[in-house]
Amino acid sequence: MKGTVKNVVFIIWATPFNTVVFPEALRMAIGQTVHDNRVSVLLMGDGVWNALNLAPHMIGRPDIHESMELLSACGVRVFADELSLKEREIAEHGSHIEKIDRAGAYHLITDADVVMNFR
Repeated sequence: MKGTVKNVVFIIWATPFNTVVFPEALRMAIGQTVHDNRVSVLLMGDGVWNALNLAPHMIGRPDIHESMELLSACGVRVFADELSLKEREIAEHGSHIEKIDRAGAYHLITDADVVMNFR
C-alpha cells in the first residue's frame, strides 16, 4: 500500500568474490529506500566476509564502496552477525558495519515486514 512504511531486511550469506550477489543485494536495498522504507542489511555466515575493507575491483569484481556510502546516506544500517565474525576470526571490519548479537539479529528479522535472503 502506498505511503505505508515497511521494515525491510536483506540477509546476505554470500562471500564477496565468487558471485555478484553482494553488490546486487546492495543495489536492491538502496532501491527500497526510494519508498521511504526502513531498510537494514544483515551479514550472516560467510556473508560477514563482506564486512572487511576489500578491493574487489582489483580482481575484476564490482566495487561496492560507493554503494556502501550511499546506503549510509540513505539511512540504511548494515549489521554483521557477531558470532559469524568470531567463527571466521574477523576482528576488524569497515566503519560502516555494526556488530549485532544473535538475539539482536533474531529481533531484526522477526520485526521485519519483508525479509530477503541472498545466498
